[in-house]
Amino acid sequence: MLNIFVNTWGNYNENGADGGKWITLPMETEELAETLDRIAKNMQDNDAEWAIHDYEWTCDWDGFEICEYDNIQEINEFCQKLEELDEYESMVFAAMLEYYGRNNVDIADIEDYNLYTDVRNNYDLGYYWAIDSGCYNTED
Repeated sequence: MLNIFVNTWGNYNENGADGGKWITLPMETEELAETLDRIAKNMQDNDAEWAIHDYEWTCDWDGFEICEYDNIQEINEFCQKLEELDEYESMVFAAMLEYYGRNNVDIADIEDYNLYTDVRNNYDLGYYWAIDSGCYNTED
């Protein structure tokens, strides 16, 4: 779902990008901790401060940017939650991100929103609210 190139700041300052490693998220929490520990040991960095120097989404979340200072464990948890979404929930969350922005949405709030995929303009919206929602009865 998400590939990130991780490196420690210590290794980066000493060797540049050499020694970093691509990892794929999501993964189990314990597996992620073991992977990061193994990478840090290979770099001989005993007090690893992690940086994300590159990333690529392997799914439809291209617009969701990752920063080099983002917490890798939090990103992993986010990817785990994304993986649990069904197709409709994914579309709802994508719309939430597009409208409110990354820092203003919580994936747990999906149930508070509806997405009307067949509403394309104000006429469609008005028709939905007047007829389809049952607010206005045309049969009386």
